[in-house]
Amino acid sequence: MSDREEKSEKKHGFLEINSYSISQGLINFNISAFGAYVFFFYETEILLNVFLLALAFSLYTVWDAINDPWLGNLTDRPFKFTKKWGRRFPWVAVGVFPWAILYIFIFTPPDVGGWLIFIYLMIVLIAYDTFYSIWNINSEALMPFKFRDFNERRKVSGIKAIWGIVGLILGLAVPPLFVEYGNKQSYVMQSIILTVIVIILGILMLPGHREDESLILQYLESEKVHRKDVTFIKALKLALARRNFLIMITLHFAYSILTGLLIASGNYFIRYNLSEDPSAFLLVMMVYLIVSIITIPIWIRVAQKVNDNKKMITIGSIFMAVMTLLIMFVNSLIIFTVVIALVALGGGIFFVMQDVINSDVIDEMVILDGERREGTYFGIKFFIGRFSNVFVFIAIAVIHVVTGFNPLVEDQTPSALLGIKVHMALIPAIALLLGAVIFWKWYDLTPEKLDEIRAKMNELKL
Repeated sequence: MSDREEKSEKKHGFLEINSYSISQGLINFNISAFGAYVFFFYETEILLNVFLLALAFSLYTVWDAINDPWLGNLTDRPFKFTKKWGRRFPWVAVGVFPWAILYIFIFTPPDVGGWLIFIYLMIVLIAYDTFYSIWNINSEALMPFKFRDFNERRKVSGIKAIWGIVGLILGLAVPPLFVEYGNKQSYVMQSIILTVIVIILGILMLPGHREDESLILQYLESEKVHRKDVTFIKALKLALARRNFLIMITLHFAYSILTGLLIASGNYFIRYNLSEDPSAFLLVMMVYLIVSIITIPIWIRVAQKVNDNKKMITIGSIFMAVMTLLIMFVNSLIIFTVVIALVALGGGIFFVMQDVINSDVIDEMVILDGERREGTYFGIKFFIGRFSNVFVFIAIAVIHVVTGFNPLVEDQTPSALLGIKVHMALIPAIALLLGAVIFWKWYDLTPEKLDEIRAKMNELKL
């Protein structure tokens, strides 16, 4: 192995890994608050018609799905600034701060009604998502490029998982400190506080997104030899023809349905099924945080010992789905807190393993393609995954109409309360169980096959 190849697989320091991993906390912090409060805010506070609201989120998701792979394909190629600043760092730096600020605009709609609110929401959501895609695609694509060693990847994925859990919990726990049901201005205040926190986290994560000089030079040299002019459509067709890639994004899609419905349903469940105020989220989320923080380091060590990424993520998916199903039988805050703690056990395993699985699949794609197109493939992954948002918001809208949910009253009918449980527990549990079965049956990247892929990558200097 050459000096440059050895440098390309160098181990990175704890502070650098943490700086990179903060990105997962930042994403989950903002996106969990977005999922928990935006739909809820516009349906119960702005009183936008639920079908117009579902339409807005569906169109926003379609835009999101289109721009993800396109931006991934665009940013995969070298630019004049690549040698100095790297492949991914400039895009992360350009995208993260406008994205943070646009979150405030979501909660400050003009005092108009109906279609004008719909149009305003669409414009802000499209801008918000575009800047999110610019930085997030490149942040995710950086991991398999920067962290080459399998054991280091599990370590990075584990630290990302811890930051992700912290971000998820804070994204659900901080807003209730400021939000008051029936007070629109309180939602504005929480959006300002969250934006300030996201900007601080964005600054802290930038150093970890700088690429090693040896990797940048290796990439530019390999581009001269292996670069192929592949259009977005061709890249999409190639990606969807790769079985392991397709199975990976199927599991991601199922997991996104579960987490999306859990988060989006949380305020409905707390307010209407349990008759609690927003601060109840604090208790529930603190328990989730404590369980996750305690168990994630354990899952990292277990994953290193088991050395079978497929087995680990399948177990985590099934356990998380079954525990989510138990919410169907919850009628008190205490029992809800216990069940969420159990969900956190399975969620911790999934968090630890998801980035490892992503990197394994991307390594295989590099060998099959003969070049690196991580941005394109992560864009395509997000392209498919974003349609889970359409599923989430349409499911909530349809169930609310069918069960007679009325946002103008506090005391909902039994059928409406059952409907909230269905879109919070039954549907997401079924989705992730199906995803886990598909993944276990057809995903074939074994430890032995991954060793062969690594050897081939070194041979091709990719």
